[in-house]
Amino acid sequence: MPFMKTIFIYWLLFFFPVCLLQAQSGWVRAKGSGYVQATVSYFTSDQYFGLDGTENSNASTFQSYALQWYAEHGLSDQLTIIGQGPLVKFNQLSSTKSVAGVGDIQLGVKWGLAKKWPLALSVVAEIPTDDGILFAQAKQPNELGILEQINLPTSDGEWNFRTTLALSKSNSSGNIYGSLYGSINWRTEQFSHQWQSGLELGYAPSKKWWLIAKLQLQESLSDSPRNVSFLYGEGTTFTAFGFTTFYAVNDRWKITASYFDYTDVIVGINNLYNGPTFSLGAALEY
Repeated sequence: MPFMKTIFIYWLLFFFPVCLLQAQSGWVRAKGSGYVQATVSYFTSDQYFGLDGTENSNASTFQSYALQWYAEHGLSDQLTIIGQGPLVKFNQLSSTKSVAGVGDIQLGVKWGLAKKWPLALSVVAEIPTDDGILFAQAKQPNELGILEQINLPTSDGEWNFRTTLALSKSNSSGNIYGSLYGSINWRTEQFSHQWQSGLELGYAPSKKWWLIAKLQLQESLSDSPRNVSFLYGEGTTFTAFGFTTFYAVNDRWKITASYFDYTDVIVGINNLYNGPTFSLGAALEY
């Protein structure tokens, strides 16, 4: 899809009522305030789409479990530090045993550029936790009697630098908001750079309960991605959607549940297992 046409569609979606997705927001934290969240997630799928977008009918089922963290803290009224990543992640195919590792860690800062229409610029570095090699052993020997090994890394083994510009707006009563963002992920080790954008719409039917709808798109900035494991995200493109709900137990503690899935409505699916992710978590706001 041509770049300008893609941008036009994103803005069209933002200014008309649609189901949107969680995205980076234009708000920053007040000085000394913060937010910490822990989440468990589960993904499974037997629908693998290759680099050319063709589904592999013989693909093994892929499963992934993760315990993840997210945190942000206001250093000033205009500067927030942010971080996130899996504490532990388990990957396996139906034909292999499970392997476990620590996922890549993301650390960065977000600057508040405007307040009337909250606008923020963030720069985040994704730090690899290993060399991107983690072999899972096959459950059964092949025709030669050999137990094969398949690389199912929990880290892609390379540094990423993501720059994001996000715009948000809420209504006067504060129970409805919308956000729009666009970002470029600069990758190292000769991996393809990526363009990502997203939309989010939130509605609070009560003071304790939030409902959030999400839309996210990713495109590769290379026409010749490397042919490597799908877990490196090389040449991966998609349209994704999801729904999240937050419930405030009290002024500080919240519980959250999320559903996230893929479609090819706007951007086609390439080099990706297409399936849902379910998440449950708890959060502390201070």
